[in-house]
Amino acid sequence: MTIPFRPLSEVKMMLEEAGTDVSYAYDDLVFVEHTAFLLQFDDENSANLKIYFNTDIDDSQAASEQRKLLPYATKREMTLTPAGKFTLKQKEDSEEIDILFFPS
Repeated sequence: MTIPFRPLSEVKMMLEEAGTDVSYAYDDLVFVEHTAFLLQFDDENSANLKIYFNTDIDDSQAASEQRKLLPYATKREMTLTPAGKFTLKQKEDSEEIDILFFPS
């Protein structure tokens, strides 16, 4: 089994330049400090990042966040592809969290 290349350090630098930080990275997902959005690496195109917005933010705020990130992604020859929304749900009697995705 081959693990695809995921440019986490480039994404981390991109987010820092945009004024936010990575709070957690797991497998193909990158969570940002304020959870307004998360990024998912595209295994078919390492220069593409899928962006999911939290269901708690409205569409205008999501568009603003994406516009803010775009120049930093472009600088690193990356693209951002809106992929839908997500929400975090605490599992009962556990510290684990489920991520529910709602593709666009």
